[in-house]
Amino acid sequence: MRRKNETGDTMMDYMVEALLLLMREKSYDKIKIGEITEKAGVDRTTYYRHFHSKEEILERYLRALNAEFMREYHSCGEPDFQEYLRIIFQVYYAHKDELLLIYKAGCASLLLPVLEEGFHFEEYRKNASIGKQYEVSYIIGGIYNNLLFWLSRGMKETPEEMCAIALTYRPEGSLTMLNV
Repeated sequence: MRRKNETGDTMMDYMVEALLLLMREKSYDKIKIGEITEKAGVDRTTYYRHFHSKEEILERYLRALNAEFMREYHSCGEPDFQEYLRIIFQVYYAHKDELLLIYKAGCASLLLPVLEEGFHFEEYRKNASIGKQYEVSYIIGGIYNNLLFWLSRGMKETPEEMCAIALTYRPEGSLTMLNV
């Protein structure tokens, strides 16, 4: 069934959902664009209007996770850094199955640019001292590598355990996505 009169965002979300469903059925590298559009119920031209690759579809999904994290974080009032970490790990854990599919498909590297966007790294680089730029780069890399390691272990640790682990090596006063 073809979908009509839907917004571009809705169509893109259908394609995200379709790709993730297909990744449960077969290897990521074997999935064709036609399969994604058919499962999403959209025309192939709709895909090309919004995306240039399957990776862009996954990036959209990962950006949505960051947006979900930000919504949850801002709904908590004025939480501290521990709460910040707990929410990050909870949001990712709630999407464990999808994230593990992305990891197993060899696409976890897509997390890095999404994290950089979340930290507004490009904007920050334009205005910050070189020392602060390296600090932000270091923090982003640490979060990214911890997420990759967590994924490599099948996300066995709970969000609470991940939060406790991360708090043991966080330098006092280090930056977060929310204060860069």
